[in-house]
Order: sequence, then structure tokens, then C-alpha cells
Amino acid sequence: TLYTYPENWRAFKALIAAQYSGARLRVLSSPPHFHFGHTNRTPEFLRKFPVGKVPAFEGDDGFCVFESNAIAYYVSNEELRGATQEAAAAIVQWVNFADSDIVPPASTWVFPTLGIMGYNKQATELAKEEVRRVLGVLDAHLRTQTFLVGERVSLADITVVCALLWLYKQVLDPSFRRPFVNVNRWFLTCLNQPQFKAVLGEVPLCQKMAQFD
Repeated sequence: TLYTYPENWRAFKALIAAQYSGARLRVLSSPPHFHFGHTNRTPEFLRKFPVGKVPAFEGDDGFCVFESNAIAYYVSNEELRGATQEAAAAIVQWVNFADSDIVPPASTWVFPTLGIMGYNKQATELAKEEVRRVLGVLDAHLRTQTFLVGERVSLADITVVCALLWLYKQVLDPSFRRPFVNVNRWFLTCLNQPQFKAVLGEVPLCQKMAQFD
């Protein structure tokens, strides 16, 4: 069972991984089965998941794990995790890169346009430059690679695509994303995989940069 709330991009990681591995996930994301902000604060929930965050995963055998990357790893297969130590290490590298380098500036830039966070002009401008830097790093790497690690989709691709999702949907308009040809190609290649489509559906790319209102 995966506890989450609707459209939680962090939960998408586990759901896409499960599409590849064949793991069967039951998703509880809306009342009466799961009410975000209430269910995850109950003593029963906190006994299993002490920090009260979602997504949270509970196996049929009673195994419980929180943190989206850990859940995605658990429901993956060897191909997604990396068949060799080198591949596995490279995958962990990109998973960490998503959390440390992509998510902070993406949140700073995108959240105000969604009304989730207050707007700060200086912070937003810095975040835009940081996103530009991050896309540059990915673009250089993907110049000679179809996927981030090896020849097939791995947890690296799943994690980084999910971290970039709101950027591509909200703020990366055609002129901003144009220089990053390799990232755009890879991003669309991933989105068009049936396993991604099964979870994300059709993802409309940003045509006009969303602004804070």
C-alpha cells in the first residue's frame, strides 16, 4: 500500500518503478481511506511512519518504509537499481543530484506560481540561474547517452524526470528550454515510455512561463 495525496510527484517515482518491475501497488490517496493532513497525524500512522510524511509504503508482510527514493528502490527490480556496483553507484549519484541540485531551485521557482509558497524576486532569479546550470550539467552528460545510466531506463531517469516534471509543466517555456536539446530529447523519450505514460498520462509542456500572481 502506498499512502500519498493526489498528483504527488514524489509518489510518481515508486509508481513508475512498479510499472517496470511488476510490483502491485494499492494507492490510498483520498478520503475515506487516506486524508492527507489527518490520517498521517494519527497515532496509528505515526507508529508505522514516525515522521508522518507521505509517500509512505506498507508491504503486505508489514514492512514499512518512508522517503520516496527508498520506496522507489524497494519496489524496483535489479535492472532499475543497477546490475553492477558501478551502475548502482551512478544511479544513486543521479538520485542524490535530483534531491540536492534540482528540487531546491525548482521549488523556489515553481511553488509561488502554484500558490504553495510566497514569491521572492531575488530568490526566484537565483533559482532560474541554478536551473539553467543544472540543465547544462544534464545536457552535457546526455550528449553521448540515451539514458542517464546504461542503455535502459533506471531509477536515475525515473527520479530526475519526476524532479523536473513541474519545471517542464509550469515554467520551462520553449525559449528557456531550447538550448538544452539533449535534456529535452531524453525527457520526452522517458515520458513516451508506456510505463511513464501509465502513471503520468500525457504531460503538456509549458508554452508560456507561469508567473507569480
